[in-house]
Amino acid sequence: MSASHRSSESTIGELTEKILNSRRISRQDQSQLMRLLCGSYVGEREQDLVDQIYQGLDLGLIKVVD
Repeated sequence: MSASHRSSESTIGELTEKILNSRRISRQDQSQLMRLLCGSYVGEREQDLVDQIYQGLDLGLIKVVD
C-alpha cells in the first residue's frame, strides 16, 4: 500500500467518521469528500463508509447543514 493511498484512506475515514458521528454533513464536508473520492483510490472500506453516509441521508438520519 502506498503512502498516498494510506493518507487518502485515513482522510476519507476521518471525514466520514466525523459526518456519521455528528449526523450532519455541511456543503464544505460534501465538497471535501467529493474531492477526496475523485482524486484517489477508493478501497472497499472507504466505499462502505461512503455508502453509510448515503444511506443515512436517504433515511433522514444525516442532516444537510450549511
